[in-house]
Amino acid sequence: MHKELSSKEEELINQFINEALTFNLKHNIFIRANKEEVLEKDILDCLPLVKKIKTKEKILDLGSGGGFPGIVLAILKPDSEIHLLEKSQKKCYFLNKTKDALKLKNTKVLKTTISQKNSLEKYSVITARAFSSTKNILDLTKNNLKENGRYLLLKGRAEKIEEEITAINTNNYKYEIIELENKKYERHIVQITKNE
Repeated sequence: MHKELSSKEEELINQFINEALTFNLKHNIFIRANKEEVLEKDILDCLPLVKKIKTKEKILDLGSGGGFPGIVLAILKPDSEIHLLEKSQKKCYFLNKTKDALKLKNTKVLKTTISQKNSLEKYSVITARAFSSTKNILDLTKNNLKENGRYLLLKGRAEKIEEEITAINTNNYKYEIIELENKKYERHIVQITKNE
């Protein structure tokens, strides 16, 4: 699967993919035909994010959906606490079912819609993949980032990212656009921190 994963991690990732595909047959939570497609488009897409997480960080994954990157992070960062935020009842049911099946004790599913005046905790990392625009994410979670915390957002094309970045106040935030090695799709991680 991936040279950096241990056999135990691979086993859990495979179990996760099987859970997702089985659930998807009845409930249609994402559009994927088979295991190879989930592996290529979802799992491998989320792996670079794992390297950016330090030990014992508290992470909020916005719009977790089918568990990308939230469940992947929960599997590969067992010493971190992962909160999966999702508003869809069906997807929350899937995330809870998967969390239990994989015995992910470091994971909590939050069934809620996020707003600026939310009562969520503070996190050292806030992540999202295909959730919303960069500015909207910053606006919604400005009270949820710990001091010295950061955003790690999985995004696509560089020109679209540059366009989104123009909407954020760069006096308040500094950002870095990190290109990912992906031969088929243009993918980036946008890392954003608050200016002191």
